[in-house]
Amino acid sequence: MSYLNKYQWELVPENLPMVKRNCPKCNEKTNYINSEKFRINANKNNIDIWSIYKCEKCKSTWNMTIYERVKPYNINRHEYNKFLSNDRELVREYAFNSSIYNKNKAEVILGNIEYRVVQRKLEAYYMKENELVIELVCKCAIELRVDKLLSDVLGISRSKVKCMLKEGAIFVKDDKNPSNIKVRDGMEIHMLKK
Repeated sequence: MSYLNKYQWELVPENLPMVKRNCPKCNEKTNYINSEKFRINANKNNIDIWSIYKCEKCKSTWNMTIYERVKPYNINRHEYNKFLSNDRELVREYAFNSSIYNKNKAEVILGNIEYRVVQRKLEAYYMKENELVIELVCKCAIELRVDKLLSDVLGISRSKVKCMLKEGAIFVKDDKNPSNIKVRDGMEIHMLKK
């Protein structure tokens, strides 16, 4: 038996998702880009907090609701200060929060996300011979297929990856249908070496 080579690939988004919506100035559906800024408004004893998006064409703004008519003491003080300072990590956290898009009935576009892969070699175990295991860490929602990821990182064609998936030389643990598999957090991809 030989070592099982196990790696962890963390997918780190390089940009934020866009929203597709009707623009009142353009009179058509356009892409709205996250401005990476929040807007806070006090209304009597309540606070509203929005994430600001801008039309890709005309730059008109749309405010996506994060908090609506909440009492100030119901918002964590540390988080509130991050809203005030337009904290980048908080912007990213809400930009990839699918429940916020659902709450706003917003059409989020995840297919345009560019990413980088941070690779780490994990402890090797004595297991099956000539097997490479890749554990995916993907904390943000990304519309990315496994064949595209493997093609990009390994530098082989997507048709070759698809062929390997079909033959069983590449398989995803606990997934019955290898074609059209989308990347998800915690996924394990197995590759058999010849």
